[in-house]
Amino acid sequence: MADVYQEQAQFFANVPLMQRGVVASVHLEDVDDKTFWDEMLQNRHPGRYYYITQSRSPKGFDTKGCEQCLKYRPYLSKHFFVCIDSDMRYLMKEPGLGAGDCICQTYTYSWENHYCEASELQHRFEKVCPDKAATFDFQKFMATLSKVLYKPLLLLLFCLKNDKPNFSMRMFSACLPNQCKRAELTGNGKLLIERIAKNFESHLNSPFAQSVDLEDEKVYCQALGVNEQNAYLHVRGHNLFDLVSYIGDLLCRGTSISFRNDVLVYDLPSQNYWEIKKVACDIAGIV
Repeated sequence: MADVYQEQAQFFANVPLMQRGVVASVHLEDVDDKTFWDEMLQNRHPGRYYYITQSRSPKGFDTKGCEQCLKYRPYLSKHFFVCIDSDMRYLMKEPGLGAGDCICQTYTYSWENHYCEASELQHRFEKVCPDKAATFDFQKFMATLSKVLYKPLLLLLFCLKNDKPNFSMRMFSACLPNQCKRAELTGNGKLLIERIAKNFESHLNSPFAQSVDLEDEKVYCQALGVNEQNAYLHVRGHNLFDLVSYIGDLLCRGTSISFRNDVLVYDLPSQNYWEIKKVACDIAGIV
């Protein structure tokens, strides 16, 4: 029986050979991923890319997502490679996800986290909405939020590594709201941070959590570059992105500014933190 992934991979790999000016075929998880990955690719190796946002499963269905991208692992090359969200794969040290495997990953949980990188987000906010930025500092908000998220992230990682059901990704995500009240944004989101911290309390104070020594997880994460200051880049990106987007919409209410389009995803994230530097390095290693 023919291998449907091998057949498609051969077609995708032939596109840059047959179409003048195409650098490579690139399979993404979804169409929403295209903005980030195209900005990263253009920044490192400008040119035209043939993007695939869904492909055929063995049953003939159009299928998308990370697992679909990774089905092509045996057939990847510089002419056809994949770009995926790391999810927890980076922190779980999943092998075979580097430039040598013709796979690019985000190193943060997902591409959404990159647009929430605190210093560059605040810089864009100040540039587009200086009056509103004077009332709310995303850099200060994210620094405090990251401290709150750090210990729950360590506990989650411990549970994932040891196959413990006591604290799951679903439980973690449920503690991080995607909306807030305008009043919670006073003092750079002080009340919102307090609410999020309270959401995690029952999990962190449970008998199970109290029995877990997280020092080993701290050392483990530090070796991977993850600490209290950047933990927010390694939690589920969709949750973080939605919350930041909602905060921005509240702050920009009454103006003609679309926070999501004019601030949040307006430009390529800065290239001055290790997670995005590793993305750029992998791209350079492939193309």
